[in-house]
Amino acid sequence: MGIPPGFPHALSPSDLTARRHAQVSNFLAERGLSPEWLATLMQERVGEGLLLLTSSPVHGLANATSDLDFIRIQADEIDGPRISTKIFEDGHHLEVVSFSHAELAANLAELERLAAATPEVTVAGFRSWDKQREPRRKQTERIVNGIALDGTAPYLDGLPALATVWARASQHTAVEQAVHTVLAEAAGESRGRVGYAYNVLLHVMDALLSHHGDVYTTRKWYVLRWTRLVADGTWRDGRAQAVAADVERLRKEIAGALDPSSDGRPLAGAYAALVLDCLRATGTAGSVTVQLEVTGTVHAFLPGASLLVAPGGSVVLPGAGAELPLSTAPVPLEELAGLDARDAATVLRALRSGAARLNIGYCDEEATA
Repeated sequence: MGIPPGFPHALSPSDLTARRHAQVSNFLAERGLSPEWLATLMQERVGEGLLLLTSSPVHGLANATSDLDFIRIQADEIDGPRISTKIFEDGHHLEVVSFSHAELAANLAELERLAAATPEVTVAGFRSWDKQREPRRKQTERIVNGIALDGTAPYLDGLPALATVWARASQHTAVEQAVHTVLAEAAGESRGRVGYAYNVLLHVMDALLSHHGDVYTTRKWYVLRWTRLVADGTWRDGRAQAVAADVERLRKEIAGALDPSSDGRPLAGAYAALVLDCLRATGTAGSVTVQLEVTGTVHAFLPGASLLVAPGGSVVLPGAGAELPLSTAPVPLEELAGLDARDAATVLRALRSGAARLNIGYCDEEATA
């Protein structure tokens, strides 16, 4: 389990930079703006520093209502949380947020560390990032992808590590949603399982996009970016292409699961298989295990029932002094479907109420480099 070899994007670093510069240039030209005017304005308003244009213009996704979002990297250290400076000039809305070279260097080093770590460590670091670090996750992604006003991409060397970390984070969320899909179906929920399945698809899409070097934090662009990648067909290898084909098949079929005529035909197994195939295709892991971490304590309640009380909520457990199913030992994802309806419903209630949380374990078996 490590960083996949090579630059993750189908284009070389120089070609990717050239494409993004062209997209930024077109965006600015449509607004009647020049890089020189922007550089002068920003220097007057926020001072010296390396200025990066980020977000939708870089990815060729900007439209007539898109703002101009900048990040400025300065030599001097900065203390405390950041607040964007908003600039309104000649009908244009610009935002800029500033960070120091030292902060950015520490973040890029942390990206490399997380990309080389186990998936569990990667995901834990990703999810705790915003509580501990500046620039935050979104801003770090924007910096790596950012284009300077001279057309260069100063931090694009960070893309391989960024892609690995973001892909693993999305895969982890996809696994969690697959667990909920399996539990909801086992519990007899006809609609809840479909909602979770949609989430599986979205996060597998984002994981594969990131694996291919197309990393962009904003969720509203997942499907459009995915459609572009499918149309381009620039897959890293046959295994990634096979997973993408399954995503396309499932997303065309999923709406039918809400049709009463579907008679509740099973769908969870296909989504559990999809996330496992994605993990294997990206070289992240060969299999995963699932265990519940109970966040509260069990108390006597009514005859034949206990009450699990936690800070986030509580749930009734069948049986006196009962343990929450899946809380005693890890279970392979493939075995979750074997839970009976009562146990599956109990686990779902515990997760939804905050009385338990999922612990996902990654195993090396069948993983590919």
